[in-house]
Amino acid sequence: MTGRSRKFLIIGGVVLGFLVLLGVLVVPRLVDVNRYRPQVAALLEKTTGKPASIGRLELTVFPHLAIQVDNFALGNPKGFPQGDFFKSQRIYALLQAGPLLHRKIVIQSLIVEAPVIHLLSNAAGRWNYENPPAQASGKTSDPSGGGSGFSLGTISKVTIDGGQVSIANLLPSGAMGPTYFAGKGLSCRFQDVNLNALSAPDSPSPRSGPGGIIPASSNRAPQVAHGSFHADSVRFGNIQATGVNSKIQVFPKQAYLNNLKLKLAGGTVAGKAASDFSQANPLFSAVTSFQKIDVAQLLNMIPSARSKMTGTMEGNLDLHGEATHSSDPLSGMQGTGKVKIQNGRLPTLQLNKNLLFLVRMAGVGATSGDPASFSTMSTDLNLAHQQLASHHITIVSNDLNVDASGVLDMAKANQINYTGTAVVPARQGGLTNLVAGISGATFANGKLSFPFALGGTLDNPKFSLKTGKGILGGLSSPSSGGKQGAQPGNAIQNLFNIFQKKKSTTTTPPK
Repeated sequence: MTGRSRKFLIIGGVVLGFLVLLGVLVVPRLVDVNRYRPQVAALLEKTTGKPASIGRLELTVFPHLAIQVDNFALGNPKGFPQGDFFKSQRIYALLQAGPLLHRKIVIQSLIVEAPVIHLLSNAAGRWNYENPPAQASGKTSDPSGGGSGFSLGTISKVTIDGGQVSIANLLPSGAMGPTYFAGKGLSCRFQDVNLNALSAPDSPSPRSGPGGIIPASSNRAPQVAHGSFHADSVRFGNIQATGVNSKIQVFPKQAYLNNLKLKLAGGTVAGKAASDFSQANPLFSAVTSFQKIDVAQLLNMIPSARSKMTGTMEGNLDLHGEATHSSDPLSGMQGTGKVKIQNGRLPTLQLNKNLLFLVRMAGVGATSGDPASFSTMSTDLNLAHQQLASHHITIVSNDLNVDASGVLDMAKANQINYTGTAVVPARQGGLTNLVAGISGATFANGKLSFPFALGGTLDNPKFSLKTGKGILGGLSSPSSGGKQGAQPGNAIQNLFNIFQKKKSTTTTPPK
């Protein structure tokens, strides 16, 4: 290449760079898209049936050809409380250059910054994100009046950063019900986003999945989007989790979270979850396994269960139900599972304390140790109609083993109704026989077995020994005509007094 050629090439490059710079600086000012802001807002309101507002529109050509939308908001449609369904500080709509030559605007990708989304369902099952029935006109107006078209079509990529979302139902009166789901710090990466599919009719597929939700593999509705989901924190009812990550699929009325992982009460949870917005009461389901859950930290999230138990929990739990239009939308939750809790305490129930007080004074059990502690507890969980039933509870501690079953009734001020048998090591002797005869216990193979009942409430439990003649303590015998016996503490104390008298009158037989 000659020196003159290099000179012209350099000059050409400088001119080209100047023209590009000129385009970057001048073109956005020559094409003042912000002047179309009122028309765009009006078009969005007409299309969606929701009040729309836009703070500013701006065209950029570097580094991408894009329209920037600042302070965008869509309000709730008619029939819902005043407020915004969706708002975002900034949205970047990256455009395809080719269609612009034909006066068409086609979005290639969206970047949504700090969106705040409030999802509401009315008593008829209609959501505030849904558009009203389209009024067929066969034409779409153009904000510029020049005949250009605007098409969402399928957007190849949608990125959401720093988002928030909440879900609530309206009460039958039309007033706002409590928020039963909330997420903060949302980051989503969606692919192949078809926003037009949001208004597609519900899938006719059979609802054979957990909780009556259509399995994703059987959902025949057009897919809205798929990708990944992250949340710094989420709250479902009273339960707060952090570090949530999953794959996500979105359909017009269903959403599915797969490969779900999150942190809860110092432990980890894995599984999958789904929701269905096509019913009058939204449906939800979750299939989970978990490990290293701090029981005390978990129960602190539930006001009625605080300070009731400690330990480290692992197991599995499957939940499903519907969110009702009431002041307690999750009251109908159902589920089954199995859990194992290690190295824990039952400080308020103190089942061991009532039993060990008796056996220690009789000289047939250990004389030291924490009466509220246990090494392991294993149980099944069956939740329905606000009752938590366990058919097989096994508690192992240094002093005794317990096999029990019963029900916690959350709808009745957390009433408890449990029965079981506690087994302690013992030696054959007069006092052991006396304990067995008065308490209803049985002695066999070096072990003393006490049948017991546990009633009252979580805050005020009542322990009773079941004897052959009924129940010794705070619960009435079925044959006693509903009369209440002595208080549990007094009954056990009376037994203790008998044992002391027995000891004081016992003499050593002559050799």
